[in-house]
Amino acid sequence: MLSVAAVQMTSTVDFNANLREAERLMHAAKQGGAELILLPENFASYGGDYRQLAEQQGLALQAWLQHWAKTLEITLIGGTIPLAQRADGTLVNRGRVRSACLMYSSGGVLLGRYDKLHLFDVSVDDAQGRYCESDSFEPGDRLLVRAAGPVKVGLAVCYDLRFALLAGALAQAGANLLVYPSAFTEVTGAAHWHLLLRARAVETGCYVLAANQCGQHTAKRQSYGHSILIDPWGSIVAELNAAPGVLVAEIDLNHQKNIRNKLPLHQHQRLTVELPNDIRFDE
Repeated sequence: MLSVAAVQMTSTVDFNANLREAERLMHAAKQGGAELILLPENFASYGGDYRQLAEQQGLALQAWLQHWAKTLEITLIGGTIPLAQRADGTLVNRGRVRSACLMYSSGGVLLGRYDKLHLFDVSVDDAQGRYCESDSFEPGDRLLVRAAGPVKVGLAVCYDLRFALLAGALAQAGANLLVYPSAFTEVTGAAHWHLLLRARAVETGCYVLAANQCGQHTAKRQSYGHSILIDPWGSIVAELNAAPGVLVAEIDLNHQKNIRNKLPLHQHQRLTVELPNDIRFDE
């Protein structure tokens, strides 16, 4: 068993206020018994100049995540933060950043970094209309699976949810929990959030934990909320509504083992995911 938590926020461009709210909600999650806490995408700032934020606050945000993982004695998966450097230390060009998801142990050790692979360049029937993440972000090129106690966690971010091959590659690499820190829009969330999350759980035999943004961020941007934990049968274990809050629930590895034994997809799968040359797993 592992107690996990998803933090749901309405982040804005107010950096300090966002961090105070994240701290309040993480304390609530810890008090609820959480051993692993997942923050949402862009928890520290939703909108604004991400390159400027990365240059001014990138190191501070990493120290902040490390501090709270160690202080609360939990595994902390830090949603996403903008970083101006790639994992190898080289600078991201054209004024863009990487959308980086950092995972820290309860001792404050950085376990790994996953940079969002798929960028949200789409049209949505909402007040924003057109989203083009590639204007501000550079896509990642490494996949990540890391252990958190008895669970192996596969990291993905928001729009990655729509790509089943990524989930399959993570499960193929041993993940039994998939996490999706997100800022899924109100329109796309209402249409596809539950459908996609349940599909990823059923087809991989994994638990799926998603921490979503919620509410009105700006006059044009609204997120769906409904942070959720889904079991490998596709059943909803716990779910929030559309307001800020914390979900705390249990991952039952015996339940997962029973489902995988009865429905041995991993044994029956006749195809494997072959990664392109420019993308590989982070060792």
